[in-house]
Amino acid sequence: MMDIIIDTVKKLESMMKDNGCEDSGIILDVRSDTVNCQFERGACMTASFGGRSADFVTFDPIRAKTKISFMFGTPLDTPSVRGAAAAIVNVATGFFCLSRVLHSCPESSHTECRRQLLLELGGKRIFCMSSMPAIETTFRRTIVTNPQDADVILIHGKGIIEPGTGDIIRNAKETKRILCIGPSTAGVSRLNQLELWCPFGTC
Repeated sequence: MMDIIIDTVKKLESMMKDNGCEDSGIILDVRSDTVNCQFERGACMTASFGGRSADFVTFDPIRAKTKISFMFGTPLDTPSVRGAAAAIVNVATGFFCLSRVLHSCPESSHTECRRQLLLELGGKRIFCMSSMPAIETTFRRTIVTNPQDADVILIHGKGIIEPGTGDIIRNAKETKRILCIGPSTAGVSRLNQLELWCPFGTC
């Protein structure tokens, strides 16, 4: 079994070994004044570290002061903890200049983002990892319910933390296009060399 969140945390732990940053403080909070990515639903949980911040949209946000090292060697077995881990990965990859997508785009970019995605994926059979109402409406004629039938597998923040996502990626990566979508997936996609779709996301 491949757990992409646990594997990503292991990659981050290896990358940060002996640099001292793993014991630096992380602040997890919730922003109520932000506009989320149009393809995600939930509250915008932010992780702040080293003067940078990054988003993860979730229905299970956490408010806490912690350390990056809280993730190392722990089970990460609940949606709230997995979401917090993904948020921390997002801000850490931003801090180390591995990711340039930390926050969602302004609402004024939503129409153009959707138009470009239609051009990119029009006519392709799409499997959504977890519920994605905006995608399911836009691509309703080409949505499939089995990843084996898809040309493209779309993964957003809720999908990236689901326990079965890693296995789907492992089984599909040689034959299908795997597309992570939105800033919530930016850090995990970067550390796993997965394609990210977030053309107007900000840093």
